Amino acid sequence: MSRRSSLTVLVVLAASGALIAGCTSSSSTPTTPATSASVSATSASASAPASSTAAGSSTKPSAADCVTINKISSGVVTVLEPLQSESTAKATAALKAYVATLTAQAATLTSPAGKAALGSFITAFEKAQTETTAQATTTVTTAIGNLASACS
Repeated sequence: MSRRSSLTVLVVLAASGALIAGCTSSSSTPTTPATSASVSATSASASAPASSTAAGSSTKPSAADCVTINKISSGVVTVLEPLQSESTAKATAALKAYVATLTAQAATLTSPAGKAALGSFITAFEKAQTETTAQATTTVTTAIGNLASACS
């Protein structure tokens, strides 16, 4: 069963790599954001209402937190893309290490909105490991889009 979850993660990485590249290369492109927006609406209401509410009711993250958040957001493709060609075991271990790194970075954030944004991102990666490929793709893609827009 855990092998299946690991394979799902690899498929999600492959699928989200292409979607992420489109989102990060030009955030004003109509086709990619429209897809992300519809996915965001579905995911936000179904899978992360507490995070969405917390982020929506707070102000934006502090400038210092945005430095960290923007660095993570702009580097996520660089971190995930190489995992596509790794074995399931290596990719799973690397993903767990990435989540641990993100958790350590979250501990350095000071604003409630910054903590909520990165916390939601981390939760999405953890959740994706237990979902079907379709669900995990939606979860990860939405999380990446939400993190990218947290400081904009």
